[in-house]
Amino acid sequence: MGGLEVIDPRFVELHDRAVAVLGADERVTSVSVSGSVGSGTADEWSDLDLQVVVAAEHHEAFLAEWPTWLAEITPTVFARTPIAPFVINTVTADGLTFDLAVFPGEAFAFPPPTGYTVGMLASARFDRIDDALEYAVVEQLRGMAGPFISLIQRDEHLKHLAGVPHLLGLLTTVFLAELDAPMPGKHWNRTFTPEQLAAVAALPGAAANREAMIAFGMGVAELVLTRARPLFADRGLEWPAPLAAVAADRVRDCLGMEPGDWLR
Repeated sequence: MGGLEVIDPRFVELHDRAVAVLGADERVTSVSVSGSVGSGTADEWSDLDLQVVVAAEHHEAFLAEWPTWLAEITPTVFARTPIAPFVINTVTADGLTFDLAVFPGEAFAFPPPTGYTVGMLASARFDRIDDALEYAVVEQLRGMAGPFISLIQRDEHLKHLAGVPHLLGLLTTVFLAELDAPMPGKHWNRTFTPEQLAAVAALPGAAANREAMIAFGMGVAELVLTRARPLFADRGLEWPAPLAAVAADRVRDCLGMEPGDWLR
């Protein structure tokens, strides 16, 4: 891991060009690398992030001119400010991801997220891993009793497939509870164990057809529930047995499958 020396060497020329163009503007007070390059945690696949500090009284005008000074730095095939007005995301004509944050007066750090985001449907983060774990299990069982059945029976397999990230979010929450770990950043392999990663790799492939979605959905559910059950016991949490029984009955009655003791 490192800085500019470990990423794509074309970034070095891009960095030097950006420093030259921006540094020539009297309104700019500093240009420095940020992100993983700035923190020394970059690898060969990292991109380049710069933070540009502009005199506060000139910030608005300078930022409004970003298409002009960006074009002086590099040709781009994509450039916009989707995150915040002062953050510019770009892809250069050479295929490099190059992002800039333009600050008024002085740079400030984005606060790291706190708590746990569980799946894609939770309305808020959870401060405690126990609360996140409880939500993940109940949401898994709710999904099995409801949307899992209805989407399969309607042959809505493409819509079902779009929900795969939500299911994996429930599973990774259980993994984090097993480790008592915080939410991971960019590098998930540094958080999860080889055994956990292998468990996900062994899941049946998800595809937009009935057989694949049943196999994948049941595979994820079995992992979530069998791994979460001992955690509930260890943490003094109450297992949602009535909901699990209903989910098991729905799978049996609607899909003609007996899910086994892991669901009941």
